[in-house]
Amino acid sequence: MSITPLVVCLALNWKDYTKTPGDTVKLTLGGIIVAVLLFMKVIGKLKMPRRVVAFGIVFVMAYLLQSILNDLLLLSGMALLGEFMDFAIFQRAIKKTKENILVGKTADRTTEQVEEVIKKYIGNGRV
Repeated sequence: MSITPLVVCLALNWKDYTKTPGDTVKLTLGGIIVAVLLFMKVIGKLKMPRRVVAFGIVFVMAYLLQSILNDLLLLSGMALLGEFMDFAIFQRAIKKTKENILVGKTADRTTEQVEEVIKKYIGNGRV
């Protein structure tokens, strides 16, 4: 849910981002670089390169993603709106559902323990 406004904003402005074939190629290359770096970070294989290399990567990514970066204020606002919506709508419901599940599990376990104690004192059910 938190990424939905950002995706909608990107989709609505996509024609502006891809006005020329050159823009489309640059966005594709920049997206591939971002995806590869993100994947390497997720699997733990991304090592911090020297500062010159790091700044070179940032420069190339900024150049390739320039058309999207022009709308950085709008896109970051959409991401923030998505986070607020996620927090306000879904996180409370998720938290409440988790608590209900835990209460249900605790109640079931307590019932089982009480039944075991009763069986222990009563025996086979004969009084």
